[in-house]
Amino acid sequence: MMPGQIPDPSMAAGSLPCLGPLAGISATTLTDQLKLADFRQLGTMLSPLHFLGRLGKRPLAIKTEMDEDDDRRKRRRDKNKVAAARCRNKKKERTDFLQRESERLEVVNSDLKAQIEELRMERQQLW
Repeated sequence: MMPGQIPDPSMAAGSLPCLGPLAGISATTLTDQLKLADFRQLGTMLSPLHFLGRLGKRPLAIKTEMDEDDDRRKRRRDKNKVAAARCRNKKKERTDFLQRESERLEVVNSDLKAQIEELRMERQQLW
């Protein structure tokens, strides 16, 4: 086989010069094991012998404890993101309400000031 050439998946790993100790294991099996492996614990997988003990056992669980922790963190982040957006919206609505109320009260205040001025003028005319 030429360097850089992709090997036939049905070829035994032992026939590849770099995988001599894995004789008798098909490349497909090795590839499947690599796909299922938890790469966060890569240190334990550096040796191809890691996979030899797994051949007779059932496949690695796809969902590991770390995946569950990651899922839990993601759900909590998503939930927090929704709660934060809801809080921002509520704060904006409250701010908008207070702004409108302030403008309304300014109009009422100016109307009352005008009414006071009219009453003063009326009082002066009566004196």
